[in-house]
Amino acid sequence: MQPRMTFETCRALTQLTRQLLEAGEHTTDTHVLAEGRLYRVAVSLEPVRADQLDEVLNRYR
Repeated sequence: MQPRMTFETCRALTQLTRQLLEAGEHTTDTHVLAEGRLYRVAVSLEPVRADQLDEVLNRYR
């Protein structure tokens, strides 16, 4: 099971998703500096099919 993300992390990811979709993009990659290290970050947006919604939502219960 994946650890739960903080509200702030979920909010930042939601904002990033909106910005990508508004720009017509579904993927991006960049580098970020955190805790004295450089990290490669890749984001890929994949829509959830309607028949998978229950499965996805159950992960958050």
